[in-house]
Formats: sequence, C-alpha cells, structure tokens
Amino acid sequence: MVILLIVCIDVVGRSFFNAPLDAGVEASELMLVSLVFLGLAAAQQRKQNFAIDILYNNLPGVAQKGLDVIGFIVCLAITVTMAWPSTMQAISSFQRNEMGFSLVAFPIWPARIVIAGGLWLLALQFTFDLLRIVLNRPRALDETTLAEGFAE
Repeated sequence: MVILLIVCIDVVGRSFFNAPLDAGVEASELMLVSLVFLGLAAAQQRKQNFAIDILYNNLPGVAQKGLDVIGFIVCLAITVTMAWPSTMQAISSFQRNEMGFSLVAFPIWPARIVIAGGLWLLALQFTFDLLRIVLNRPRALDETTLAEGFAE
C-alpha cells in the first residue's frame, strides 16, 4: 500500500503540478525489492512458489521423495550461487556508500543488502526443506493441517 501511495503521489504531482515527489521512484524501488526478496523464503516455506506437479502427483512416494531431494539440492546450489556474489556486492556497495544518480542522493546499498539477505534466507529455507525430507520429518503445522486435525 505504501508503494502504491508513493507512486500515486508522484504521478499526480508530476501530471497536475509539474512537481514530482522527490526520491519517490527510488523509495518505491527499494520497497519493491524488499517486498520481493524478503518474501521468497516465506513463499517457499508456505509452498506458495510455482510448481508443476501433474507428473509428480502420479509418482510413488519414494520417487516423489527422490525428486524433492534432487530439486532442493539444485535450488539450494543455484540460490547460494546467486547469494554469494550478491553479498560481496552489498558489502562493496556499503563500504563505498553507493548512491543513485537523481535529484536526491539516494543510497543503493540498502537494496543490495536486502537482496543478499533475501537470497540467504531462501537458501536457508531450502536447507530446512532438504533436511526435512532426508530426516523424514513432517512439514510444520499449517492452517490446513490444523483444520484437518480439528475435523477429526
């Protein structure tokens, strides 16, 4: 809602008063990056990421478990491969106090830190998912599980 408010104020100010909101675009970009990258791990935890399971649902349990293990290992490797250079870039950006070029000097390093942090949180979630499958632990209780438990 805050992003929407900032964009609306910026558009109205720019269109009707020829006075855009100073640093409005930069602030909304930082908030959007935060929203996306900090939400990745939470979406993975709740199984809300995209999955195509037409074939998967028709496989026996052992094959599903094997595919889960392979999938989580690949996802973890890809995420760490992206998180490590993102972390190095965030550290460098922070040390240089990297700023954006616009009317208002706007720091870029917070967005870089959020991106790296979000990727590391996603890697951690993939690690937990992988351990859960390997150790044969059930998923944490969610609303569906709770509702089914109350129905019995």
